[in-house]
Amino acid sequence: MPLRRPFALMTLTVSALLHPATGLAGDDQDLNWLDRAQWQQLPQAQRPDLPPWCPGVWYNPAFSSPPASSDTVITAAESELQESGLMALSGDVEIRQPGRILRAGRATVDQASGDFLLEDGIRVETPTVTFQAQSLAGNTRTGAADLLRARYALFDMHAHGGASAIEQRGAVTRIEDGSYTTCPPGDSAWLLQADDIELDRDSGWGEARDVVLRVRKVPVAYIPWITFPIDDRRKTGLLFPTIGSSSEGGVDFSQPLYLNLHPQFDLTLAPRHIHGRGNGLETEARYLTGLGEGEISYGYLANDRAFARDRLVDTTTADTTETAPDREVGRWRHDGQLQRWALDADVNYVSDDYYFKDLDTGLDIAAQTNLVRSGRAEYFGRDWRALVFGQSWQTIDPTLAEEDYPYRRLPQLALEGDPALAGPLHLLWLSDFTRYSRNVDLALDDITGDRAHVAPGLALRLKNDWGYFNPAARYYYTHYDLDGVDTLPDDTPSRSLSGASLDTGLFLERAASRDGRWLQTLEPRLFVNYMETELQQDLPDFGSAEVNRSYEALFRENRFLGYDRIADDHSITPGLTTRFIDSDSGVEVVRLRTAQRQYLQDRHVQIDGDFVDESPRSPLITDALVRLNNHWDLFIENQWNSEDNQRLQNQVRISYADAARRYLHAGYIEQLDQQTKQAELAGYLPVSSHWRLIGRWLYDVENERSLETIAGVEYRDCCWRLRMVNQRDLAERDGDNDLEAESRFLVQIQLIGLGGFGGTVDSLLERSIPGYRRDND
Repeated sequence: MPLRRPFALMTLTVSALLHPATGLAGDDQDLNWLDRAQWQQLPQAQRPDLPPWCPGVWYNPAFSSPPASSDTVITAAESELQESGLMALSGDVEIRQPGRILRAGRATVDQASGDFLLEDGIRVETPTVTFQAQSLAGNTRTGAADLLRARYALFDMHAHGGASAIEQRGAVTRIEDGSYTTCPPGDSAWLLQADDIELDRDSGWGEARDVVLRVRKVPVAYIPWITFPIDDRRKTGLLFPTIGSSSEGGVDFSQPLYLNLHPQFDLTLAPRHIHGRGNGLETEARYLTGLGEGEISYGYLANDRAFARDRLVDTTTADTTETAPDREVGRWRHDGQLQRWALDADVNYVSDDYYFKDLDTGLDIAAQTNLVRSGRAEYFGRDWRALVFGQSWQTIDPTLAEEDYPYRRLPQLALEGDPALAGPLHLLWLSDFTRYSRNVDLALDDITGDRAHVAPGLALRLKNDWGYFNPAARYYYTHYDLDGVDTLPDDTPSRSLSGASLDTGLFLERAASRDGRWLQTLEPRLFVNYMETELQQDLPDFGSAEVNRSYEALFRENRFLGYDRIADDHSITPGLTTRFIDSDSGVEVVRLRTAQRQYLQDRHVQIDGDFVDESPRSPLITDALVRLNNHWDLFIENQWNSEDNQRLQNQVRISYADAARRYLHAGYIEQLDQQTKQAELAGYLPVSSHWRLIGRWLYDVENERSLETIAGVEYRDCCWRLRMVNQRDLAERDGDNDLEAESRFLVQIQLIGLGGFGGTVDSLLERSIPGYRRDND
């Protein structure tokens, strides 16, 4: 007979006992596992996500629709309520609440004391968990509960398991003879068993004793005692090791230890052994303060025998063990904000020029010709931006000539703004003071010193829905106070010149199809630029560079980066853009652009040399971006020298990415003026429901050689994944400008839901395969 009344049993027992079982695994029963055939029989709207590598999914169709009532409904074949408050139910007992269903053969509840007992085939169901037990006893007031012979399935974690007994006391759950796996029912790829497990929800951590990892039912690892998280809080403990091998150093093994020292500070220590080199340590500390967050990384390798043998001594006449040096690498990175101030720092150090050529590091430190050491404090107001900046470098390229060493900027102070004066009329202001220095030993012109630069101006900004009209004018003044001048005529040179520009365009649109689905825009643009000519060969050059040729670069006032060179220019640049837009989604499906700068005078100001550029126009630059569908993107660019009627640069890229984590990228770039031709293929593609191919090929077409080759395979199913990757690349390693080949082999094994080792494979794939991210798993 149905009973309708408030009932507290479910609230105090089911919610307390289901989720603590995340540390278990056991025999599989009817715990709402749907195989692929059953999954396909569900209506499309009710199907949960089912990856192609899984044969089924944990899911309960009973909760696919919202509950019809918020009441608690109790049914049983027989019920008895005594005057003492003891209620007894028997015969197909069922208790339904919104989002919960409990079934048992018998149930007894003492409403006076709060004691309860459920027996004979207990089954608890929610949208995310199914739970079975032989008996469940406890107290609704204290939250205590005891279960015998429990089994469970955790849908969100794709896990299931069991225990011989579970004891609940407040926030602490004790589990005897517990097990846990993420493998499908009937699959014994791996299973974790423990004699005794204790879960503390107050601390967010659990402890397990006498833990055994079984692979294919065979015990492969025993751990006397471990701790593990049951929520997002961090805990000190061992992480999974990293194992690799390279042709230069041999087997490379490191074992990280994570230390949770403070809620806002943690530390990872990774002792490292490289068979052909020696022993070392890598550390990484993370912090969070009111001024932002940051990381401090440090790597140390003691007595690198291979470095001494290959680079420092003649092994036929010297003992390398006595001369083997210690090698170090470090980085401090900070990123923060204080009200309107942005604060960041990036400081790098390496002990020798060959560190990155010889060693792979698990730290987030990239190999470069010049390692940056910089700090920045930048203020962002509504109309103004102020900058305090310092930057220095550590050059680690032994082939770089001293005259090409970069300059330090210690300090750089800048103020920039564009406040409105009256209506659309804006003041333009730019001021910059920078002190330049560097440590070099040159016979002539070891130039250092100060540079002050100001560029005030006015701009009129008129814009509406159909177009814009933006004229602007500036005055540029630059003054230097120099040291180390030998060949320049003055150690306090200055420069003053003026310029003006006009940037104007229209936004036109029309329906491109009869049904109105496609919208086409036509956006003509005209950029007129004038910059006064002043020869600047008597000024120092602390780091200017010419802007890379591109569509956007054609609409710049100055074709040089920095303030040491201001390009003379009198030109008109017409450009045209058209877009095709899907009106239903608002997605830009096709974008076509073309532009060419027409010069009205020769360009006398150059970075290097005294030549004059007399060409009447720039290359014609045309590019196209096409979204072929939701997964395919195509980009094409052509740079055409219309004077000589020949190509200067071509590039094409096509890429594919989808929700199933399939990635494909192909590209080709040809720079005829730099004699560069490179082709690239990269992919992360399935060949079956479980196997994927991993690959990248970077090929130097001009010199007919492979610069980098990555080839590997991945096997994945519901509960484990294996990756094996071989990488071969060419790099200059000895400072003699000769490229040498090196190969290394990486292995990654992951037990889904438990962990794994070999995370450097993910770092390699993120760098090599466009679109790939490890957090997509």
